[in-house]
Amino acid sequence: MSVGFPAVKADFDFKAGQLVAAVRDDLYRCSQFCALLQSSPWADASLIALGYTQGEVTTLKGAFTDLGGAGISLYNIAHGGTLPGGPNDFFFNAKLLTGVQSSA
Repeated sequence: MSVGFPAVKADFDFKAGQLVAAVRDDLYRCSQFCALLQSSPWADASLIALGYTQGEVTTLKGAFTDLGGAGISLYNIAHGGTLPGGPNDFFFNAKLLTGVQSSA
């Protein structure tokens, strides 16, 4: 007796493709958001004027620099870019943006 949907090769193919595309697309979006945060209209003072504290601006920009920045970032490493000189927790700042959730 089987319960639920049967699992076939196409299910695994679809899920694998879906997960890879999601990581690729999200890292790209992190890169684009990092570029936005580093652009002149969004200097620290502009973000502070929106209601952020300097500490919050530092955390926000740090999170997206780690994930999608132009230097040693998760985005660049995923695309064959420069490797860090040692271990790097790319979610050090980003995990502070997720609210009350368990960290994975």
